Amino acid sequence: MRIIRALYSVYIGLLFMAGVIAVIPAYLVALCMKDRARLRLMFAANRLSMRCWSVLTGIRVEVQGQAAWQPAAVFIGNHCNILDMPVCAIACVEPIKVLAKQEFARIPFLGFLFRSFAVLVERGSAESRRAGARALADALRSGWSVLLFPEGTRNRTPQPLQPFKDGAFRAAIAAGVPVQPFVQLRMRSVQTVNTLWFRPGKVIFRWLPPIPTTGLTDEDVNALRDRVHAVIEAELLRDDPAFAPSTKT
Repeated sequence: MRIIRALYSVYIGLLFMAGVIAVIPAYLVALCMKDRARLRLMFAANRLSMRCWSVLTGIRVEVQGQAAWQPAAVFIGNHCNILDMPVCAIACVEPIKVLAKQEFARIPFLGFLFRSFAVLVERGSAESRRAGARALADALRSGWSVLLFPEGTRNRTPQPLQPFKDGAFRAAIAAGVPVQPFVQLRMRSVQTVNTLWFRPGKVIFRWLPPIPTTGLTDEDVNALRDRVHAVIEAELLRDDPAFAPSTKT
């Protein structure tokens, strides 16, 4: 069984890289377009490629609910594992701006994609983080939704969520846009935590009701952060087999 699982895990990775390479022609065409048309083509190519990846790998993605794309929002969700990328690509039917770590830019092929649509931040650099915050604020003011994982890094702990950082919530309040929480469920069922071992199965991406920030100030950042954390954590505790109390007997 270990040999079969290892071969399957290699197959998962090879198909993902094939999907990344497959969208490069669309990205090259998109680079000749204006900003909004460019991102629409890029995200359409991403979504089609990752949906094909999902079918061919047996890792099915069920999207529940629907994001409120107007007005622009700050999308906030749990940071699970490397499957976040294909799952979010399938779930997002409109283009968004993404905050990602600078290290992605150094990965062959994948780095080209991230440099095309993401705001890349060097986590160890305060100046880089400030520049990323300014870029996201500009995106929100221009009517773009942005997606962030406020845990800052993948959750490798036995807890449903790590503590949230403040930046995403401060940005939402400053721009006066809603926070749109989402939760990814059953991710540990298809990828063993802190490993590259995969198995086929179904994961769920669930959009949750948006939370308005109208009238909030910097004094409300902590309360907003804690509210969103509690909403996402409750979904994980209720519906994710890795964390739901009813499964730990």
